[in-house]
Amino acid sequence: MRSVLLMVSVCSLVLLMTWGCTDDDNPVDSGGEQFDVLYVLNQADQTIYKYNAETLVRIDSIETPVVEPHFIEFSHDRDYYYVVGRQVGGQLAKYRTADDSLVQLVTVEGSMFPTALVVSPNDDTVYVCDFTNAKGRTHRYAASGASFSFLDSNLQAGYQSHDIDLSSDGGLFVSAGFNSDDITVVDLDSGTTTPYRIEDATPGFGTSPASYGPYGVNLDLDEQMAILACRKGVDQLRLIDFINGTVIDSILIPTADATQSAMAGPTLMDITPDNDRVFVTGFTDNRMWVVQLSTRSVLQTIPLGTPRPFTVNVTSDGSRVYVSATNTRPSPGQVYVIDGNSYAVLDSVQTGSEPFGVRLLER
Repeated sequence: MRSVLLMVSVCSLVLLMTWGCTDDDNPVDSGGEQFDVLYVLNQADQTIYKYNAETLVRIDSIETPVVEPHFIEFSHDRDYYYVVGRQVGGQLAKYRTADDSLVQLVTVEGSMFPTALVVSPNDDTVYVCDFTNAKGRTHRYAASGASFSFLDSNLQAGYQSHDIDLSSDGGLFVSAGFNSDDITVVDLDSGTTTPYRIEDATPGFGTSPASYGPYGVNLDLDEQMAILACRKGVDQLRLIDFINGTVIDSILIPTADATQSAMAGPTLMDITPDNDRVFVTGFTDNRMWVVQLSTRSVLQTIPLGTPRPFTVNVTSDGSRVYVSATNTRPSPGQVYVIDGNSYAVLDSVQTGSEPFGVRLLER
């Protein structure tokens, strides 16, 4: 049940309701306690599930017009969230958090293949990357204000940019070229674009086919180092100083069988608030790894019962880690809750089919 309906009904139908009165976008249980909400995008079902993040009780199921909903991100003021569809000519939707109403839906231009998205600190721009395998493909962006339309931009990238990140001040935009072994750093204030080859951090775009396959990218919290999850053959996290253009180090990831697939390496990740540990998924390896940046070592391997772990979301205090396992269509997927300190699996919940996108809304 959506929170706006709860607000209307609470005075007259108290005895019929499961949930108590809400404070705009702050769900509360019957005892008046606020709880965090976990949003899960079921790509194959074209739905958005909402869960009480503590109990994993589903509190809503939302049908979305976005075909193959893949990634979700919230505005910094938490008033809205954005959903992008993973297909050529996909869609970008803007939802109101308070009642999950669809505010606006736009279709991307031409042959663009959107996957990940990030929101600028002042919430005026949503950046979307392009996974199309074409040299010189530009990123595009959509204003999150009244226009909410895709605009051409000069955000050049390498081949197949699957993941992106943005500095906390909104000044630097970083993308990973999955099929060209490079990262692109854009200074949004000056408009300067600088690509680096991840093999040696020399300036320039890489070439295809790739040997490393940087699929996921995160900036560390000091925002000088890019952490790249290299999914192809080499199976490693590669650490690049993208300010000075140097390779800091690489951390080998112990996949179960590196020969089982050319894509068995690390997939996506999230960094802990102490800026020292990274939780990393292995999509074809059916496991997670906890990597310590200070020692350049793998602290723990966490096997998961449901295949194809994908998105990771670490809570702001580092105590919990949420990870989606997409399974194979049409089988239902699973979301796991991991203890951020002991690395034990605390709980899990069955979702719809192919839950690629997972994002926690903390209160």
